[in-house]
Amino acid sequence: MREEPQTSTTTSVPSPRTSLRDRTNWTTLVVLPLLGAIAFWAVQSLWGWAWDKVSGPPGLTAYTSGPTSCTPATLPLVLQAKTDQAIVVTGVEVTILPDTAPAQDEGKPSSGNCTGTVHEPVFDADLAQTPVPVVPVEKNPEPDRTDFPFTVAADSPKQLTLQLQPGKPDARFFLKVEWVADGEYGSVILDNDDDSRTNDGPGYRGAG
Repeated sequence: MREEPQTSTTTSVPSPRTSLRDRTNWTTLVVLPLLGAIAFWAVQSLWGWAWDKVSGPPGLTAYTSGPTSCTPATLPLVLQAKTDQAIVVTGVEVTILPDTAPAQDEGKPSSGNCTGTVHEPVFDADLAQTPVPVVPVEKNPEPDRTDFPFTVAADSPKQLTLQLQPGKPDARFFLKVEWVADGEYGSVILDNDDDSRTNDGPGYRGAG
């Protein structure tokens, strides 16, 4: 009888070089992108922190030229953020000064444009009431356009107009603009004085 030669099956063992190549590919495809993403996030966070320190804390700049000679008198108000960080303006508060308030310049209110533009919010301020309500003229106000709150930034200022409804003759008042940014609350005082932190200026005159 003729015996057939037996064939043996052998299992191939990966060479150390192949195993090393697989680990290298895994590191390249998974670990390196992950490390890159972590490094990018860290650099971005550090840059944001450094920029906040350089640019300073959030704040609001408010300016008005005072009441105009319109009927009713109007008071234009321009608001702008001091830094690149956007600020949410939450409201404008009008406070009537006592009769003993220092007299301001007795000249007539400045003349100016008596009508707002389509994109300029207009608010009624009734000086005969206490506290003075500041409400949008539009019956159905559009958010961020004709009513509070709205957002301002350094490159995106906002102009609004207060219509001063007559109160008692020679009613004097000051404004406080309130804002919030990242949970930080603040306000700006407008009282016909250079210092926006106090309300010891002569105020503005709203003739009745």
